[in-house]
Amino acid sequence: MRTRTFLQATSVAIVLALAANAAVANENYHEKTFNADTPEKFQAVADDVRKEMEPGGRYEYVKPKERTSIEQSLAEMEALFKASGGVEHMKQDDKVKLFNDQEVVNSILTRRDKDRVICEDKPKLGSHVRSTNCHTYGQQEDARRGSKEQMDEWTRRGCAVAGCVGSSAPRPQVSSGGGP
Repeated sequence: MRTRTFLQATSVAIVLALAANAAVANENYHEKTFNADTPEKFQAVADDVRKEMEPGGRYEYVKPKERTSIEQSLAEMEALFKASGGVEHMKQDDKVKLFNDQEVVNSILTRRDKDRVICEDKPKLGSHVRSTNCHTYGQQEDARRGSKEQMDEWTRRGCAVAGCVGSSAPRPQVSSGGGP
């Protein structure tokens, strides 16, 4: 199951620092484990997250308000790292704050991961036979955006030009052809 984000991998290192001898399994063998226990290593992970939030990146569908929360949490984590020099030198309260900030970021990135698979089990149209359909969050968002753009286009141009069917928009009167 691909639900691990860049910072979740980072949180593994911090959880290990918080609770010695904790066993944490890597859910996906394709994932890299980041050991961001120093300010420099954390900065590299934070830069990767920011890059992946750009158009075309893994987290491109992060909403503006969520992006603000992520940036705020990353800034707070960066300040904690700079103040202490690393996880091993942090006070327990700072470690808890770091963990909580990571959870904010992880929860948003997990939800907005364009590679996250979503499956729905529902009956086929006009049938009682159930079918399971799976798609990625990115495919779902692309389809939603495409539908919205089409609706916006129909609204801008009007149904007479765009050829809308089943719309309640007024249609222009067409003369029956008998000239003046």
